[in-house]
Amino acid sequence: MSPDSDEYLIRYILRDLPESEAERLDERSVTDEAFAQRLREFENDLVDRYAREGATDESLNRLEQRVRDSTYLRDKVQFARALQQAATPVATGNGAVPILPIGRRRWLEGFAAAAVLLLVAAGYLGLRTVSLREDLARLETERSAAARQNEQLQRDLAGARETPRQLRPATFLLRPTRRGADEQTLTVPSGTTQMLLQVVIESSEYQTFWASLQDSASGRTVWRSGDLSGTADGGNRTVQVTIPVSVLTSGRYSLEVSGSSGSRTFEPVGSYQLRIMLE
Repeated sequence: MSPDSDEYLIRYILRDLPESEAERLDERSVTDEAFAQRLREFENDLVDRYAREGATDESLNRLEQRVRDSTYLRDKVQFARALQQAATPVATGNGAVPILPIGRRRWLEGFAAAAVLLLVAAGYLGLRTVSLREDLARLETERSAAARQNEQLQRDLAGARETPRQLRPATFLLRPTRRGADEQTLTVPSGTTQMLLQVVIESSEYQTFWASLQDSASGRTVWRSGDLSGTADGGNRTVQVTIPVSVLTSGRYSLEVSGSSGSRTFEPVGSYQLRIMLE
């Protein structure tokens, strides 16, 4: 099926495409205004048909399922039905149209036109409000992602400015323990600038990770990472966590690792109790 065919775009609107293809079209709808307009026209056509006919075929049945879950689509369907009702002529009981005086008829025609315009304006404002809310939520998500990327770039830039002689890392392997409270002692030699932790995660379903280091005594977070990737290791994944020694003092810490399988929703995947000794 061609990615530009009508059927393909309708499947995208009905959320009936694989996630990777849907994400590609999401990006295109932001960068290609003509494509975005075409999507809006398809969506308006589906909504008008559904408001007029109900779930009479497979596409409209799928749309009905989406309407249940989307405030935006519910408002849009209500608006389409209101417009259709406003455009339907009202007949008398015997099918004849009553004859009104010219002045009164003109007054009623003007009143009806004003009512339709008011209904259209109210519906537009309602739809625009819902659309703006969705745009704000999307922009906030993009802003948070950009802020995390900027923090990581700043850390990478700071690390790149150091000379190889200044970068003296100490590497440790952290494996899962039978009990979450088991403590691992890490001795960091004098002059070390970075502590590299090779953290083994007992799962292969996660692609992106976050890590944070907390002071066990105060509960204060002393350091947190940006997005981290994991290296496949059989049924496990190994995540490299690089912590600057400058944020550490000798004491007890808790390394908390969260993972995401691609939906940008992170969940805890590992907790490691550490006793760090600085020489």
